[in-house]
Amino acid sequence: MDLIKLIRETEGVSAFKVMDKAEHRAEAYYVKRKLETVRAIDVEETSVTVYVEHDDAMGDSTFPVFASMDEEAVRAALKLAVERAYLVSNKPYALPKGGVEMHELPSDLVGQDLRKVASQVAQAVFEVPMGEGGSINALEIFVTRETKRVRTGEGLDKTQVTHYIGIEAIPTSTDDKESVELYEWYDLTDLDLDRIRKEIADKMIEVRARKDAEQGKPMTIDVALRPSEITDLFFELTYELNYGPVFQHANAYNVGDDLQKDGDGDPLNVTLRAEVRGSCMSAAFDGDGAPLRDCQVIKDGKFVSMWGSTRYGAYLGLKPEEITGNLPCFEVGTGTLDKPQGDWLECVSLSGLQLDVDNDYIGGEIRLAYLHQGDKVTPITGISMSGQLSKVLPSIRLSKDKVVRGAYQGPSLAVLKDVQIV
Repeated sequence: MDLIKLIRETEGVSAFKVMDKAEHRAEAYYVKRKLETVRAIDVEETSVTVYVEHDDAMGDSTFPVFASMDEEAVRAALKLAVERAYLVSNKPYALPKGGVEMHELPSDLVGQDLRKVASQVAQAVFEVPMGEGGSINALEIFVTRETKRVRTGEGLDKTQVTHYIGIEAIPTSTDDKESVELYEWYDLTDLDLDRIRKEIADKMIEVRARKDAEQGKPMTIDVALRPSEITDLFFELTYELNYGPVFQHANAYNVGDDLQKDGDGDPLNVTLRAEVRGSCMSAAFDGDGAPLRDCQVIKDGKFVSMWGSTRYGAYLGLKPEEITGNLPCFEVGTGTLDKPQGDWLECVSLSGLQLDVDNDYIGGEIRLAYLHQGDKVTPITGISMSGQLSKVLPSIRLSKDKVVRGAYQGPSLAVLKDVQIV
């Protein structure tokens, strides 16, 4: 079946986009060190978006194409999509243009047997000493070769191949009174067995600490965030300058606004990137097929640029060559911090960082933290943090080292000064 031909033959279609995604994946499932299930998975997905120009507006509608659909079913779906697109009245914009491109993102998994990689990962996890009462209750490993392809009626045909490992682990600590678990997910684009061992070893220490943690008490103290929460913080801040919120007047900050206002902390420098080595979020183009252009959004604490998709960039009057595309990764510049001084609280596990830029708030429920008092370290739980963005950002301190976690590359710690703990 020639899908492109069927689309072109459909009356009313002004433009179109076809998204193809194929995954070849090896999966391994362990329960208490015992291999329960091994799977080889091949998944293919296709979706079609049709655009219809009408009444000085442009509507769109998207539908999936299933393997079971014949030409008649696809023609019927296309006709229905056109009818639905006539009900949508967006401001018109030009879709990205381009030719044929092929990208394979860097990874040492290229060409490797995915099943053998999964076995190596499991072996590395179970080589880690669990300690008394410690175990990995469940371990799931996913090793994937993913191919994404975007085609449009403008002649654009781009393909990207990505390799990555996903690891889901449940470290557990058990004694005669209770059993405590932590849930952990790791993404890697390279087979770094030493990193896997270290991550699991650290989590075994943390799950024992959570079981033995004391009830926290109210205090005012410097709070250190780890990469997961640093990611949440800077994603929310940079999204304020995304073309979409800016066009919709839903942004609290604008270009030129100063987040630090003569503060004494480390200057904030945040650059959105297409690719970060080691991040499975890296991409050569976005979901529209638009080329991705790195963009520094925050420089020395000030917002200096906007970023975002083709649609909203066009709505703001930007030229195609000025539009960044939906950048998937970001890099935060390192700071001057070796180790926090005095008493400080290291957040190990949060229910999720809560950020409200409109109400100048940052906070969250802390499930586990380490209270550092000189050489004494006490695990505590049952507390929440609360602070004002306008106070913590000017004095923020960032560590000197650099790590990659998910879409994030940057300091391993960000220290917020004088945060309320309740």
